Amino acid sequence: MINKIALVGLGHIGKIHLKILNDNPNWELVGVYDTDNRLCKELAAHYNIKAFSSLQETIDNCDVLDIVTPNNTHFEIAKTAMVNGKHIFIEQPVTTTIKEAKQLQNYINESGVCFQVGQVELFNPAFIAAKPYLLEPKFIEVHRLAQYNNRGTDVSVVLDLMLHDLELILYIVRSNVKRISASGGAFVSKTADIVNARIEFENGTVANITTNRIAFKNTRKFRVFAKDHFVSLDLLNKSTEVVKLKNAPLNSKNLILDPGNGLAKKEVVFEHPIILPTNAINEELNALHTSINSNKKAIVGIEDALRALELALEIEEKLKL
Repeated sequence: MINKIALVGLGHIGKIHLKILNDNPNWELVGVYDTDNRLCKELAAHYNIKAFSSLQETIDNCDVLDIVTPNNTHFEIAKTAMVNGKHIFIEQPVTTTIKEAKQLQNYINESGVCFQVGQVELFNPAFIAAKPYLLEPKFIEVHRLAQYNNRGTDVSVVLDLMLHDLELILYIVRSNVKRISASGGAFVSKTADIVNARIEFENGTVANITTNRIAFKNTRKFRVFAKDHFVSLDLLNKSTEVVKLKNAPLNSKNLILDPGNGLAKKEVVFEHPIILPTNAINEELNALHTSINSNKKAIVGIEDALRALELALEIEEKLKL
């Protein structure tokens, strides 16, 4: 079934959504809305779709609303759409406060609409390829570095960029958080631009995350260490490498580690899972389409978004100490 969808917000990410929705046969893109009226009309004309003149007009003409607006506008737009019975795709962070996120949760329960939150890295083909190897992690190390862009600096780098990695960590580690420590500073913006956080979980897993939005180059490295292997993901370049340690057979041609002290020699085996050439945002929107038409809960729901937001805000609170 083809669903009627409208897009609200035509910034950098909004323009990406616009192109994807226009090309995706699952959706009938009925129009766009942005408070920048000139930009809205310009892009609508380019894609031969309607430029709506208000949020209410946009909502009235669609079945699904794709919300890609500044974070502080998410709550009111999503609430208005759900009151009108519309399904929702909303970019992260779902809101900027826990109170608002919980209020949206109530609206979702009352309206019965499908509500999906954008957690794009869960759909990254490198992460999808790695998922079979991410069981029972012991240690997770993350480096997300970005060249400076004043887009998103109305919030700290924790809500701007680190949140992507927190979402992946919470997906992998099925345990409650035990302890958090964090440090960082604001160097260009009024909010933190560089943050390092250490998260200890009740099951013993530890995650160390460094996020920097004033770096000289872009990097998105995500490494997961388990008992007998580790997985290295390059989320930016979409590659995955699995390194396994096995008891070394005689005459092995692979790299051998000799720990000495009577311990068994280990053979190092490299695996490179197949990476499918998919677009993560397109896959997110396809997942929403499937959920709506199968009457199933969204693959990334408000509960997932709320848990990630709570963790992000706890990290921000530690920065104040």
